[in-house]
Amino acid sequence: MSALLRLTRPLRSLPTKSNSLPQTFFSRIPTPSRTRLQSRSYSYASHVSNTRTNMAILYTFIGANLSVYGYAMYLKSAAMQGHVAPFSKFIQNMTLNLEDFRAGRWWTTVTATFTHLSIGHIFGNMCTVFFLGRFLATARIITPARYFIIAMGSGLCGSIGYLVNRYVQTQKTGERDNTRGLGFSGAVTGISSVAACLAPTAKVRLYGIVPVPLWGLVAGYAAYDGFYLNDSNSRIGHAGHLGGLGFGLVYYFFKLRGLRV
Repeated sequence: MSALLRLTRPLRSLPTKSNSLPQTFFSRIPTPSRTRLQSRSYSYASHVSNTRTNMAILYTFIGANLSVYGYAMYLKSAAMQGHVAPFSKFIQNMTLNLEDFRAGRWWTTVTATFTHLSIGHIFGNMCTVFFLGRFLATARIITPARYFIIAMGSGLCGSIGYLVNRYVQTQKTGERDNTRGLGFSGAVTGISSVAACLAPTAKVRLYGIVPVPLWGLVAGYAAYDGFYLNDSNSRIGHAGHLGGLGFGLVYYFFKLRGLRV
């Protein structure tokens, strides 16, 4: 308001002692240096390149999950027709079991991450990772290496979390472990946790209807998994979810926090 008042005061007559213009009248307006413009151009181009590569990684993960699911359904169909051996071998090598891990099948901590045996399971995981994975892929501080580490590290920690929980449970009962873990859920929760740390107030629609902040969605699922962690009647690998979530949080706080988004 004070600026407006100053502008609306009567103008005083200009001094007429000299008609010459001041030397600085035609001074040049400072322009950004060529180095600064080149730096900005490179930064933008680098971000675009990173985003494209991150999206390629995301689509590769989705494609791998869909391919393994299709192969599993083929083997399951063959098993129902009497060819059981191939499907049995698939289950031993592509799903996670404490006894199989002890027997030397360590690779199942990775292969189980890409395995699904029901349409509902793979549909839920792929839809979630598609939407939140795209969001994370566009973040400026997420390079392709970081993106890959977040997804695979979360999946691996999800498998480790599942095995640790199964070890604790079998120690209590003294029985052999007859359950199997599988799915991309650990990677999904890890990606979700990093996304929630980067943009906690971003709105997502729960079941496509109820808008909730991203931090609330992740915290809600974490509370749910924690509550049912040791429920023997649950068919969900809650420990795997929490393992992936934990990796995502640790990676954010030790590697990403403080970087410019």
